[in-house]
This record gives sequence, C-alpha cells and structure tokens, in this order.
Amino acid sequence: MGLTEFLTPEFWFHIAGKGVRILVIITAAVIVQRILGAVVERFFFVGGGITALHFEEKRARTLTELLKTLIRYVLYFIALVLVLSEFQVDTTSLIAGAGVVGLALGVGAQSLIKDFITGFFIILEDQYAMGDYIVSGDQAGTVEEIGFRVTKLRDGKGVLHIIPNGSIVKVSNHTRGPMQAVVDIPVAQEADIDQVLKLLEQACSEVKEMLEVVEGPKVLGIVELRAAEVVVRLTAKTIPLEQSKVETALRYKIKRLFAEAHIPIPATASVRL
Repeated sequence: MGLTEFLTPEFWFHIAGKGVRILVIITAAVIVQRILGAVVERFFFVGGGITALHFEEKRARTLTELLKTLIRYVLYFIALVLVLSEFQVDTTSLIAGAGVVGLALGVGAQSLIKDFITGFFIILEDQYAMGDYIVSGDQAGTVEEIGFRVTKLRDGKGVLHIIPNGSIVKVSNHTRGPMQAVVDIPVAQEADIDQVLKLLEQACSEVKEMLEVVEGPKVLGIVELRAAEVVVRLTAKTIPLEQSKVETALRYKIKRLFAEAHIPIPATASVRL
C-alpha cells in the first residue's frame, strides 16, 4: 500500500466508518448493560429496599450484584468480538481458543471452581447470612463475610477463620429461629419435691419477662433419679444466641429462692447453681 492510498478520501471514509461502528458497538454495550442492570435491580427490589421475591435484603443484594457482574462480562466479551471483527480478526478461532483456555483452566483449577460453585449455592439457597452464628466442621463463629470463594468466620476469641467454600460440607446455623435454653437442677433426695417444683415455677415466672425469652420458661419435670439426688429440668425458647443469658438468669433466681427456703442441694451435684 503506497502513501498515496492513505491520502485518498475513500481511505478516510473507510476509517471513519470503522470508527463510527466501533463507537456504536461500545455505546450499545454500555446502554444494554445499564438497561439489563436496571431490569435485574427491578426483578429483586420493588423499591425502598423491599425485595420483590421475599428475599432478605442482604441475600437479594448479593444475587443482584452477581447477575449484574455476569451480564457485564458477557457484554464485554461480545463487544470485544464485534470490535475485532471490524479489523478482520478471525473471531471464530478466538472463541474456540477461549474455549480451549477455559477447559485448561478448568482442569487445572478444579478446587477453585468448586469453591465458586459452592459459594453460589450457599448464597442462592440462603444457607447462612452475614451476622449468623454457624458451625462448620471444627470451626465455629459469626459470619463476617460471604464471598463466592471463601467464607470468613470470627470466633469467640476474636480469631478470623477463612474457609474455602468448597470445603464446607455441613453447616449448623444457630441463628435461624428460636434457640433452646436448658437448665438441669439437682436437688437432694430428702427435699420436699412439691416445694421445689413450686419454687422453680416462681423462678420461671420471674424470668419470662426478659426480652430474650420467646416462650416459657417452664418446668419440664424430673428427668433423672440418682442415689442422692433428683434432677429437675427447666426449658425455654430464646432469641438466637441468647440462651446462655436466660440460663444464667434462671440459675441465679433458683439459687436465691432455694437459699431463702433452705432447700438442700447435694454436695456431689454435677451442675452447680
């Protein structure tokens, strides 16, 4: 190609045409991305933070961002292919090459892919959310962050545990629904059991006004007979993670009432008031 060919009007019209088409492709990709992003946002949120599919807001927001990210990368790839086709690049071989590279990455990074897939289903199925207290394997703590690759737990000592999602096989969630507070009270065999039960009912009535109590407390009854003692069990339903506070309050009330009524507590009691 000679220098004179670069100076012809036809050449510059050709370049201008390519530039306009590339600009149209990029502009269209941006516009479509924004439209689809708004559609996804509308799909999950009615307005004012209210979710259209009755999801918790945190879960709906996570799924929204996931779909918007997938849409963005798909549109970027399509736009790239269309732009390259304007320069007579063989996009067929490019797409095939991308497939080969993806296959190679899939074989070499199976654990990474497993982490992402597991993370996606953790979020999709709402197995746990930020702020939940969960137990997974030998790790337990409050969920600080959920990613598509890892979950971050903060235990009671303040240690942050980073767990690959692919290694999460079983999860026990202590935050979904009421928890059970259980207090076993050992009483000496010689104690007046009717008086004991009456005092325990009184303790339950004093504790049931606690904000942490959902239902009860109530006296379940004698659950064990031993050589020198009987064991009476009290139960209550509490808001998540507050069962220990209710159990402590019950023990305090029972200790005070038993002391005032001189109820004998066996010296060998396995549970101390």
